[in-house]
Amino acid sequence: MFPGPDFVLYDKDLKPPKSGLVLGPPKSNGKGGATGSFAIYGGASLIQVSSLSFSGDGKLLAVGSTPGRIDLWDVENRKKLRTLQGGTTVALSADGRLLAKDGNGIELWDVATGKLMKRIPWTVMTSEPGVQHTVDNLTFNPAGTLLDVTANGMIDSVYDVASGQLVTTLENTQRAQFSRDGTWLIGGNAKHLIVWNTRDWSKLRDLPNGPDYVTRIAAFPENDLAIVGGPKAARLLHLSAGDEIAKVGNGWTNFAAFNENGTILFTYTHEGFGVWDPSGKRYCFTPDIGNGTTAVSPNDRWLAGGIVNGANSISIWNLQSALTTCGFVSPKKSE
Repeated sequence: MFPGPDFVLYDKDLKPPKSGLVLGPPKSNGKGGATGSFAIYGGASLIQVSSLSFSGDGKLLAVGSTPGRIDLWDVENRKKLRTLQGGTTVALSADGRLLAKDGNGIELWDVATGKLMKRIPWTVMTSEPGVQHTVDNLTFNPAGTLLDVTANGMIDSVYDVASGQLVTTLENTQRAQFSRDGTWLIGGNAKHLIVWNTRDWSKLRDLPNGPDYVTRIAAFPENDLAIVGGPKAARLLHLSAGDEIAKVGNGWTNFAAFNENGTILFTYTHEGFGVWDPSGKRYCFTPDIGNGTTAVSPNDRWLAGGIVNGANSISIWNLQSALTTCGFVSPKKSE
């Protein structure tokens, strides 16, 4: 079994309202979009963690929570650095200098000063009745020069961070993720799994996918691997041909990631959180580590997870210790 968290980042300054009316978790409309549902919550349950992002060195953790709050934490010292109002989706650049969030457009903030640096205009589109095209994923490239924006029911858009200008829109692509060297961007939908060349935005590969739409994608091109999560399962694939290696979790996929060298896979589906090897063998499992919002730091130091009905509190695991408990032994480095 996967162990319990090492500690919890608990925001002592938070004062949840006694009750309120908020837009609850979206439900799929079966067309790649979603319909919202209203629900009445009371107390701390009015606030829920909805987005997590680490800096590359794992020292900083940005936490987005509904109904509109961004917290920035110093993880090692368990100290909250600042809070920004508005927005629920967040991303940190690898160097930890920039924070991107939704809110009044796409906002780019300077982490050190807490100042708004740039605002990229973004309009919530409602061309289809009942469908909300809200931003639900933000991803920087490793150099922090590009920002990929995923909005519910829309294809992904890529923006230049320095100018705020639109670089390109990516047909048949949602939930895209940059490769670790930044040369590729991998995303897809219910019919396609596409690898984009970030130098000229040509298609390197366009593989068949589906039949289900995509909820999460993680890729490790160096090992020819990708995880494609959907509403029914998370599938481990060869990125070169799109053939399935194994199912790595059943049910709705909330999270998928590789470790730093591609030797370990993590998925969090409806059935639970699993740690896997590249052949699809499961090391360990637990049915519950939180509300589904999960992140692994790029340097494999930490695992973070939002807590069910825990307001904006976050469970933190020392990932290497947890993997040792799972029985995973890191391969020895060559001399």
